[in-house]
Amino acid sequence: MTERDVQNARAAQVGSLMRSYRENFPSGDGRRGLTQEALLARMAAVDSDYAERYSHGTVSRWESGGTRPTLRRLRVFGAALYLSREETAGLILLAGLAPDFPAALRRASGRNGEAATDHGATLAPASAPSVTEDARQPASAGTSATPRAAFRFWFLRVLPLGICIAGGGYALSYFGTTGGWMPYVYIAFVVGIVLAQGFLLPDRDAGLREFFWVSLFFLLTTPLLQFAQIRTDHYNFYAIRSLMGTQLPYVLALVMNLVVASIAARMFQRLWRWQYTSGKGGSHALQRAVWVTLPPVVFVYTVVLVVSNISVSIQMAVLLPALGAAFTGLLVLRDPGLNLTERDRRFMLSTTTAVGMLATALGAITILTIYVSPDLPSVLPDHNLLRSWEIDFAALGHSREEALKRLNLGYVWHGVWVLAYMVLIVGGHLMVAIHRSGGGRRSSATY
Repeated sequence: MTERDVQNARAAQVGSLMRSYRENFPSGDGRRGLTQEALLARMAAVDSDYAERYSHGTVSRWESGGTRPTLRRLRVFGAALYLSREETAGLILLAGLAPDFPAALRRASGRNGEAATDHGATLAPASAPSVTEDARQPASAGTSATPRAAFRFWFLRVLPLGICIAGGGYALSYFGTTGGWMPYVYIAFVVGIVLAQGFLLPDRDAGLREFFWVSLFFLLTTPLLQFAQIRTDHYNFYAIRSLMGTQLPYVLALVMNLVVASIAARMFQRLWRWQYTSGKGGSHALQRAVWVTLPPVVFVYTVVLVVSNISVSIQMAVLLPALGAAFTGLLVLRDPGLNLTERDRRFMLSTTTAVGMLATALGAITILTIYVSPDLPSVLPDHNLLRSWEIDFAALGHSREEALKRLNLGYVWHGVWVLAYMVLIVGGHLMVAIHRSGGGRRSSATY
């Protein structure tokens, strides 16, 4: 046999085995087998590329041997159908993508390179040589994927935002506008560019990490709307004498929010990869989702608890678990092991709607109660878990009583924006995810 014939035979054998795995996969309710569309939906939960560029005709070509198998496709296929590392390695070895089984095992676990793209590599006519996508990729692609992703996140996404925050603070200082309503313009500008980057210019390979990242930044930043009323911040940078009365406490607070939210987002991403692609994740959808969302949420709350005051800690004790629960739900709905019936989907839609309406009502009542109660909130930013200090109200330009009234008004602004974001943006994403879960295809199912 010629090399071309060998490649054709390998492609046909791998395709036949992939079809067998698909047709014998336990799909729930005691049934077995997945449709070609359902297979792609599960593969899209591992790699979003398979939700956008592939159809059941593509799967037919895979299974018939009409297209050459690639390392990336076989790894995504194995992760989508919960194949063991050895089973995935067997497919890789059968496809001729590794010289021996130990090398196939290393490639199955991503330690020896993977294809950067997978466009099908359709078999060429017999007279033309055919090259797999993997053969065109450097052998170190898999080992450098994580460092590249980290570099892209920190230097191409986080660093430019940090520069914008510092530049905006410098502009406030340069024009001498550090009081009055200008801090709110500055805060709104920073929040706007962060949300714009997360929603309008997202990293397409990052999935839910982008949404998680900007949501954390938003929740950590909105308390500034409350404390800017008395020219302070909830991290107490204003207490540094040389910074009081300048724009620097806002700059430092926003940079800190960016750093904390970014660390938590990277934790979210790494935990997702561990739970969904390493073969060592939890045994069911909810367990995997909790392992992804809980550690970063706990990390953020620990930072807030230590460096902020008790009023913000209490607020975040409600908001962060709510955000974590929402993202846990989003991950569960995107889990390739989830099989929702139409009845399940309708129940989840009605339940989520009811919870959203109740949360909106309770949030509105809380905001109104605090606004009409002059003694609430009565916690001034004069302490954190590490120390306490006296506020120089004369330097801030108002009395203690006036400061408490201003905090009360600031909380209303803070509460309204948080309530709107949590209900409309986070809740809206969750409702859309539930609605799509019944369509047999999860178009945005990465993580």
